[in-house]
Amino acid sequence: MAPVYKLKSYDYVGVAESIRYLFAYGGIQYENIVLKKDITIIEVQKIIPFGKLPVLAVNDTILFHPVPICWYVGKNVGLTSDIDIEEAELGAISAAIFDLGEKVFQWYLEEDKYKKEKLESELQEDILPKYLTDFEEIAQKKGGYFGGKKISWSDVCFAGVLVTVQGVWKKDVLQKQYPLLYQIYRDVHNIPAIKAYVSKNVATYKY
Repeated sequence: MAPVYKLKSYDYVGVAESIRYLFAYGGIQYENIVLKKDITIIEVQKIIPFGKLPVLAVNDTILFHPVPICWYVGKNVGLTSDIDIEEAELGAISAAIFDLGEKVFQWYLEEDKYKKEKLESELQEDILPKYLTDFEEIAQKKGGYFGGKKISWSDVCFAGVLVTVQGVWKKDVLQKQYPLLYQIYRDVHNIPAIKAYVSKNVATYKY
């Protein structure tokens, strides 16, 4: 009997989008539970391990970090490697991808004007160029994608996170300066199942 999946996240495009992309890619049914954006941390901590979203319930087991969640779903849809060291490398890349998303999200949520301006300057001048340059170099060394010559779960993670990064940043940060990253982003979004999911669902989420 197939597992019962329940994905719990906030009702905006964010970390959980990579997980949704992977479910869409594999045609896997799941319950998409969205919580109101204004729900308090205390309320979340009462129902979520470590008080952070998203979480994925697989039957009675709760997975509570985006990297292992994406790895688990990626494995079930055939986007992982059979070679341990390659899979460890994809895990490291995915962790860095979510680190970048978290830094952008911290800036987005900052309400203090001066702190927000400082974070924006750091993102624009240091953080985004550093991360994206490193990702571009990795893709080049690997053969075009993070998984080598074919799309892996890490490439799907990247596309899902960059949807949010570019949405809140209000800029295209890939096309001109990072051609391989743009190719990854484009190719993932051109996968028919993901393209269909995006056209049907993404407009219902907020930035």
